[in-house]
Amino acid sequence: MRKPEVGFSMHPRWAFAQALLGFLGPLREAGLRALEFELWDRDPDWPRFLPLMENCQRLGFRLCFHAPYRPPYSIAGFAGERRAEIEAAYAPMLDVAARFPPASLVVHGAWSETRPHDALRADTVAFLRWVLERYPGLMPALENVVPDPRRIKIGTTRVEVLEIVEEVGNQRLGICWDMGHDVKAGRLDTPPAAWLSRVVHVHLHDIDGRGVDHYPLLYGQVPYPVWLPALLRSGFDGIVTLEIKGNQLAHLGVERITRVLLHSITEVARSLETPTEAACF
Repeated sequence: MRKPEVGFSMHPRWAFAQALLGFLGPLREAGLRALEFELWDRDPDWPRFLPLMENCQRLGFRLCFHAPYRPPYSIAGFAGERRAEIEAAYAPMLDVAARFPPASLVVHGAWSETRPHDALRADTVAFLRWVLERYPGLMPALENVVPDPRRIKIGTTRVEVLEIVEEVGNQRLGICWDMGHDVKAGRLDTPPAAWLSRVVHVHLHDIDGRGVDHYPLLYGQVPYPVWLPALLRSGFDGIVTLEIKGNQLAHLGVERITRVLLHSITEVARSLETPTEAACF
């Protein structure tokens, strides 16, 4: 059995080529062992992603991936009229992840402003089954997302995420628990054992005073000191990715950014050391 490991949402703008080891070296000393890459070929830096992935793997890091979810990518309609179109769009992106097996692949459920909820749920189930069949080296993880009154979204409740995972019925499929999303949705309780036992991947990020998420662990808004030990007691052995948006930190300056990243990685690594009971949050 693997030990759970600390990951980080990597991008070429953090570091590339000769600067890579200088950036990742101190983070590895603090406990970083895995790197997550978002698959999105509309990123201006996309040509640098595959070489960066290969270099990170050569440095000994585990790789994991986030399936495309930004426009123009959408899985709405996959169970019906748009299946061939969506397969053709997603396959080149997922083919990149498939170069690095075995690897977790985080997936957002379908969403739409007009398509009915039941149809979107069917789209999500069909898409997950397609990924499982076509990519045996990938282990998809359905992520819980934040409700949005303007959109119909799949995965806004823990119950629905677990139900879909159980409906698909494949042991390679699990849950990506986005802890920041749970807090933004107003959920601070620890999930039940049945839910925790299906979590295979975690996204962890903090939330500032304005309600903006995807920050390092600076504000104490997410009860990871309670949630991570609960996951360990359930048998979790996956990756906890610090899902940080670097553009939100630009005003801090290089030295402080490095300090806050080191602090966050150290905190997560410490929380993953033992599954003992944690203090109340």
